[in-house]
Amino acid sequence: MKSVLSSLRCVACLALALAATATLAQPYPDKPIHIVVPFAAGGGLDGAARKLGQALSARMGQPVVVENKPGGNGIIATTYVARAKPDGYTLYLTVTTPYSMLPSLYKRPLGYDPEKDYTAVALVAEFQTVFFANPAKNIKTMGDYVQFAKSNPGKLTYASTGSAQILTLATELFKSKVGADLLQVPFQGSAPALQAVVAGDVDSALLDAGGAAPFIQSGKLTGLAVLGNSRISALPDVPTLQEAGVSGVDIPMIWIGIVGPGGLPQAVVAKLNAEINEVLRTPDMRSFLAGASLTPLASTPLQMDAQIRSDRNTWGAVVRRLGLQLE
Repeated sequence: MKSVLSSLRCVACLALALAATATLAQPYPDKPIHIVVPFAAGGGLDGAARKLGQALSARMGQPVVVENKPGGNGIIATTYVARAKPDGYTLYLTVTTPYSMLPSLYKRPLGYDPEKDYTAVALVAEFQTVFFANPAKNIKTMGDYVQFAKSNPGKLTYASTGSAQILTLATELFKSKVGADLLQVPFQGSAPALQAVVAGDVDSALLDAGGAAPFIQSGKLTGLAVLGNSRISALPDVPTLQEAGVSGVDIPMIWIGIVGPGGLPQAVVAKLNAEINEVLRTPDMRSFLAGASLTPLASTPLQMDAQIRSDRNTWGAVVRRLGLQLE
C-alpha cells in the first residue's frame, strides 16, 4: 500500500512539474494586457496610456486594455495593482507620487508597501515644466527672479495647485536650494493658477509647459527656465536652470512610467522593457508625447527603480520639512 501511495505522490509531483514547465514555456503575452491609469478617462495621461497600449498591442500581438481607476490621490489604482497577480497582465502607468511622495504625506496605511509592492519596468516620459513670471515685475531672467526674491523677502508670489502637489514641492525645493523667500498662493488646479499669473494677480509659477507656452510665445508671460537637462521644442528660447546660471539646484524629474505588481518575473520585465523602449523610439510616439508636453525617456528597470528610490528620499524630505500631512 505504501509503495502505491509513493507512486501516486510521484505521479502527482511529476504532473505539477510538467504543468509549471508548460506554463513557463508559454509565450508572453498569450492574452490581453491591462494598463491601469490613476486618472479619469479623457485626460492627457489617459491618452498617453492608450497611445502606448495601441503601439504595444501592435508589436506584441495581444489587445492592451486601459483601465481607469481615479481617486484617492492615486492610492486606489496603486493598491489595485499591488494586489494583482504578478504575471505581466496587470500593469500600471504611474506618476512620481504614489511611491515617492505619498508615503510621507499620509499618516495612515496606504494599502500598499511603497518599497515592495511594485516591480519597475520602464520610464516612459518626463513632464515638461517651466518657471515663468508676469512681465509687469520686469523680471527677465532666472537670475533676476532669484535676486528679487532675496532682496524682497515674502514680496514675490507664486501660484500653486495646492500645498501637497508635486510642482509645489518642486518650487519649495527650489526655494530652499537658492535661499529665496517666495509666498505661495494656492489655486484649485493649473488653469486658474496660470490665469492668475497672466492677469498679474500673482507674480510667477512653475507649471506644465503645454499650458504656459502660448502665453510665453505671445509675450504675456516671461519664460525663466525649464526643468530638466535640455530645452523643450515648444520653448526653444527658454534655458534650463543650469543654462540660466542657477547652480546647485537638483530638482528630480517629474515622470510617468510603467510598473507591475511586486514579484513580476524578470523575463516578463525584460520583454516589456524592450518593447516599451522600442515604442518610445518611434517618430509617431515621440510626436504624440511632445504634443502632450512630455519628453520620452528610455531606461532599464534598474534605472527606473533607482529613480523611484531617490525620489522617495528627496520628496519625503521636502514633505517632512514643510510639515505636510494628509488624512
